[in-house]
Amino acid sequence: MCVPGMRVVGAVLAVTCLGSSQALTLIPPCLLKFDNGSSVNLMMVAAEPLDAPRFIDVTAENKLDHSKYSYNPCYSYVYPPDGEAMACSKDVAVCQASKYGYSNIGTQSSAVFHYSNETGGWMIIYKNYNGNSVTNVFLQCSNDTVDSLHVWGKTEKKSVYNMTLVSRCACVDGCGYPILPRGMSLGSFLLLLLLLAILLYLLVGYVYRRFVIGARGIELFPHLSFWREFPYLVQDGFLFLIKCGQDDLTYERI
Repeated sequence: MCVPGMRVVGAVLAVTCLGSSQALTLIPPCLLKFDNGSSVNLMMVAAEPLDAPRFIDVTAENKLDHSKYSYNPCYSYVYPPDGEAMACSKDVAVCQASKYGYSNIGTQSSAVFHYSNETGGWMIIYKNYNGNSVTNVFLQCSNDTVDSLHVWGKTEKKSVYNMTLVSRCACVDGCGYPILPRGMSLGSFLLLLLLLAILLYLLVGYVYRRFVIGARGIELFPHLSFWREFPYLVQDGFLFLIKCGQDDLTYERI
């Protein structure tokens, strides 16, 4: 069985396994895409860039390991937020907090998807800048809507750390692309769309009136006469609602 692995080096990378027509792409370092359209996509698990990591200070299950670990797929982060440890401030995927301070033990740019015959599933391998620390994040497919990270911590092998991400996004085609950016409410998203629509309306109206009609000055504003009357129309409508239509002189009495 041929199992391809992949590395991101600041660009889209495609690897075709010898003897197989199936190709894989990795964009960004948390998206494994197959040429048949299927994918393993962790973007809905990740916190936004420069936010706190998705999983913070998780205690190692290995009782001999007294460190705590923070992890965020896809995007780097700064931890702790006050900048106490500059080691976890750039290109960070996995940050270790120990009695010696904070250490970046896995960079986003080193991410490699690898199929594990031992677990029968995919994993992401991260290394630090020097390549002398390795963190294995095993992806466990789950139907649970709550994502969780189980950290074993340091293994018997020197500078090798294991953890397991349990998520429906760890399943093939378990998650698509996020509709809304993490942390943005539906109301904020709709407001953003409204602002974009207003800008588009003004831009298209300006171009049409300037180059088709040949308007100048304030006449470049689209539907100028309507917007001049709009405050009065709103006022009339408000008064009509307050008075419930009574004493409305604008309507002919029957």
